[in-house]
Amino acid sequence: MATTFQIRKIHALKNVIGMDDDLYREMLMSFDVTSSKDLTFTEAAILVDILEDKAVAINKWTKQPKKYADLNRTENMASDAQLRMIEGLWRDVCYFNDDKFAKKSLRKFLKSKFKVDDIMFLTRAKACKVIQAITAIKKKLKEKSAATLE
Repeated sequence: MATTFQIRKIHALKNVIGMDDDLYREMLMSFDVTSSKDLTFTEAAILVDILEDKAVAINKWTKQPKKYADLNRTENMASDAQLRMIEGLWRDVCYFNDDKFAKKSLRKFLKSKFKVDDIMFLTRAKACKVIQAITAIKKKLKEKSAATLE
């Protein structure tokens, strides 16, 4: 689920750009949803990036640096993109739409399965394994929800 922060940012950017409602609805339909509230965390992040790029192009918005971009990480540590992907995937499988809960539950998952105290301490190799594990969880949840719909 998209966070309330993401939803607010989407609507703020839509207004800054001056996007009409028809175009906005078409963009939402490209994600197979009719409301920004129905977007997943990852889809909302993608839509925010698209809208930010449009707003920056018309000089009405200054783009914020991406999360973890300011870290000085060694080569064997997980990349910024990997860390963001792990957080995004985790938000997709997390069953509460709460940032604090998601962060806490991710730390607990990393500690129990990968013996890592925080996402910041992941190596590239472990980050790949974490991404695979969360993707597998996401796939199982999708299959489970599809089975209950039948």
